[in-house]
This record gives sequence, structure tokens and C-alpha cells, in this order.
Amino acid sequence: MLPTKDIPIFDILKAALTSKGFVPAENIPWDTVSQELTAQTVAALPVDVMLENPGVPTSIKQQWKNTAYAHIVRWEQILYAQDQVVRLLTDHNIPLVILKGTAAAIYYPKPQYRSMGDIDFLVREKDYRKAFNLMRSCGYTLAEPEDSEDYHYALEKDGILFELHRRLAKLPPNAESDFLMNQVHSGLEHVEWRQMEGYQVPLLPWLPNGLVLLQHIRQHLREGLGLRQIIDWMMYVNQELDDARYPQFQQVLQRTGLEPLALHVTRMCQLYLGLWESGISWCRFVEPNICETLMEYIMEQGNFGRKVGEAGKGIKALNRHKSGRQMFAWMQRQGKRHWKAADKHPFLVHFSFLYEMGGYISWLLHRKKPIAALVSDIRESRKRRRMFRQLLS
Repeated sequence: MLPTKDIPIFDILKAALTSKGFVPAENIPWDTVSQELTAQTVAALPVDVMLENPGVPTSIKQQWKNTAYAHIVRWEQILYAQDQVVRLLTDHNIPLVILKGTAAAIYYPKPQYRSMGDIDFLVREKDYRKAFNLMRSCGYTLAEPEDSEDYHYALEKDGILFELHRRLAKLPPNAESDFLMNQVHSGLEHVEWRQMEGYQVPLLPWLPNGLVLLQHIRQHLREGLGLRQIIDWMMYVNQELDDARYPQFQQVLQRTGLEPLALHVTRMCQLYLGLWESGISWCRFVEPNICETLMEYIMEQGNFGRKVGEAGKGIKALNRHKSGRQMFAWMQRQGKRHWKAADKHPFLVHFSFLYEMGGYISWLLHRKKPIAALVSDIRESRKRRRMFRQLLS
């Protein structure tokens, strides 16, 4: 079951995202609510709800004001920096589209309250190296090893990170991924320019933009993701994916293997975050227990797993892979990274999995009631694996 402390968080977010009213109950642990919203990277979304509600203490309102100011300043910095790179590339005849970020924020009631991080954008394969060289010549510096993962360059300028993509991150080499990327790349031939606070922003058309947001959830699901990515999808569905449009989107979802994830995440948003059910009935038949498990998982993880504590590490390790062979390979890789002696004595590399396994056992024994903790981890990992099978099949 979801913890009781999470319930006012859902009510607050419902009010912020859907204009549904919020009447705070007595004795709400406001510090806990603030910490949770921060961990989920959605702290600024309910600022107007908090400031306009007479039941919220003055000291809490001041905290939210400070949060809002910080987000608005960051928003303006991102928009300006994004406009600079958009102008640079378009002036040199390099088409681009923004991924996530402002491409997600545009669906929010108040985009400036969506938490902003890096600036991700996509160019055509044939323009990839040209765009990189152009940015380097204009003062953008490498922030990571050059094209270290074969799908993007990470560059930095004025304290802001730019990710220049030629494809979406960490897609497996299969027909589904190829079809997904063909859909996204085709969007570069039909760029839609939208205005945001006086800036022109190049975006993908509605369908490939939705694919990017949903793929971002799939990409980070196992490592942990927070409410920000979920709400990005919810706001997109609210504006773009009603019952009339869903059949067109469904054809693409089925070709990319994303339909189960789309159905469950959307239904979860209706059950917990206030997404309207009227006109969005295409997800109504999914199993609510999976939605509950997914929301529990999200609330436990926080944005990119930042909330995972000691109790969550064992579960995460146990349910990281589908098979024992995959788990063994992962422990071998982790052992190579963590075992310094293997750097000095190469023959030890073959036994790296034992080093990693020993570390897990040692960590487990330092927990209270280690046997009970292990049994609990195994049960929870089974529950998680069932959820992943349902969402990622």
C-alpha cells in the first residue's frame, strides 16, 4: 500500500495540474511534503496552490515562494541558452528539435514551474558531426569523453549542459528501436515552431514528441525515475492523446513495444494524479494493482533513484536483471569497477563477481535482522519483476 504521507502530495499535485481544489487537512507534515516534492523534482508545480490557500502556514508559503523564484530564474537561463544554440544551428542550415525539457514543459499549465536540467536536442545523422564542430568553434566545451556512448555529445557553456543527439539514448539494437528512431527522425522533416516567452522553439510533431517522452520513462524505469517524467507524459496525454487520436498512436506503440507502458502509466495518472478520465478511456481496462505497484516504486525511488536508501539497494540489485546469467554478468562488471586489487593483478579480474558478491553479503549482514531483510528483498524483487514484465513486455 502507498504510505499515508504520500496522499496529500497527490492531492496537492492534482490541484496544481488539473485545477481541482485542495483543502489542506490539519497537521500536515509540511517539511516532509516539501522534501518529497523536491526529491521527485516537482517542488515548484504547486506553488500557486500553496500561496493562494489560506490553510497553508505563512512560513511554508515563503518556502514555496523561494522555490518558485529559483525555478523561474533557471527557466529563463535555459530558454536564453537554448535560443542561442537554436539560432546558431539554424543559421548554419542544421535543422534541430528540442527533446524533453521545453518540449515537455509546453504542455504544463505554467511551463516555468517545470524543473529544468540539461538542454537535449536532436539533429539529423548527416549533420551530427557538423553541429558538433560548429558548437566547439563557438565556445561550447566537451563535458564528457567525446561521443562516449555513440548517441550524443555532451557539451557545456556558461554552466549549462547541452546534449547533442543523433539518436535517443540507450536503445537496444533491434527492429522496434529502428522503427522508433525512424518515427523520431521523420519528425525532423516536419519541425513545428512554437513560441515560448518570445523565443521560437523547434519541436517534433505531436506523435514523435510523445514517443520521446514515453521512451524516456522506459529508459530510466529500472534504474529509478521520479514523478517529473510521469507528469511530463500525463500533461502530454491531457493535451494530445484523447480517444479520437489514440488509434493512430496505438499503431506506433505496438510497433515499438511501448503500448503496455503507455496504458499503465496513463491509468496510474488517472488514479493518483488527477488526469481526466472523460475522453481518455483507452487505458481503463489495465490492472490497477500494477498501477499501484508502479506508484509505490516511483515514490520510493525519487528522481533517478535519489531516494533509494539502504533498504532499497538489495531490492534494486535482485530485480535488476531477468536471469541469473545476467545477474552474474552484472556482478562481474561491478566487481571489476570496485576491486582495486584487480587493477594491480589482472588474473583477479576473473573472480570479480566474488568480490561484488562478498560486498553484498557484508552489507546485508550489517542490516537489522539480515535474514528477514533478505527474505523481504526477495519478495519485493519478485513483485517488481512482475511489474517490469507487465510494463516492458
